[in-house]
Amino acid sequence: MCLFVNSMKIVRFLGGLGNQMFQYAFYKSLEYQNIKVYADLSHFGNYDKHNGYELSRIFGIRLKHAPNLFLELLKPQQEKWIYRKARRVLGLRKSYQEEKIEFSYDPNVYSKGNNYLWGYWQNESYFNNIRVNLLHDFNFPKPEDKRNESVLKDIMDSVSVSLHVRRGDYLKDQNLGEICTSEYYNLAITYIKNKVTAPKFYIFSDDITWCKNHLSDEENMIFVDWNTGMDSYNDMYLMSNCKHNIIANSSFSWWGAWLNSNPTKIVISPSQWIKNSELTLSLNDWIKL
Repeated sequence: MCLFVNSMKIVRFLGGLGNQMFQYAFYKSLEYQNIKVYADLSHFGNYDKHNGYELSRIFGIRLKHAPNLFLELLKPQQEKWIYRKARRVLGLRKSYQEEKIEFSYDPNVYSKGNNYLWGYWQNESYFNNIRVNLLHDFNFPKPEDKRNESVLKDIMDSVSVSLHVRRGDYLKDQNLGEICTSEYYNLAITYIKNKVTAPKFYIFSDDITWCKNHLSDEENMIFVDWNTGMDSYNDMYLMSNCKHNIIANSSFSWWGAWLNSNPTKIVISPSQWIKNSELTLSLNDWIKL
């Protein structure tokens, strides 16, 4: 008797918080299609980047973990002869499915079959129909730090604009680095100032010194530099509460903008997301500079 009935999918989770949120949104979209779906979190066993797996700690999200037997059968790197034979017998030899084109939407992932799905699934088309569900699930805990409480109140009471600068690991990344330059940010600042009255810019970055040296109009800027390490998610929470957003080519600030529920929000994103590529994560109604 076959262990699998109709369709069963395993979604591998990997990367930092923004990537995990995309994978969770994809996971929920599969559930929404009445597909039995499990999560593989084994990647985080030896993961020493960012802050490890964060969805549970921050949002209290509970995923259905894939049973070990399912993982052994479906994961492509499992080469023990007994599992190779079992895959043949059960018709699972082509169960591994990797995301083909970055930032693209592939409706074939919903087709019947048992699959191990590897990718980032960074396309809103997977989950724009469950936005209400995701806004509920991505519910940040209220900040207890006095500085975050204070700046949140200021954000709510002003024409607040988040501006996210990611440097750090991007400085050595040949594909993602040097896209969001000082020219990009200063053009975005000018655009916002021409569209709204008395904007106040809240700067989030892993390199605040660079921001102070390269961004114009510093007198109307608040530099948020205290949310580090395990508290970094507070930056995304604060971004999502701003009236408008200027984002980097980063999934972290992408989610800060997407979670922003202001119906008249202006979101400015880079026109290019990856060097030498026309692929982009920017949404159609966002301003691309």
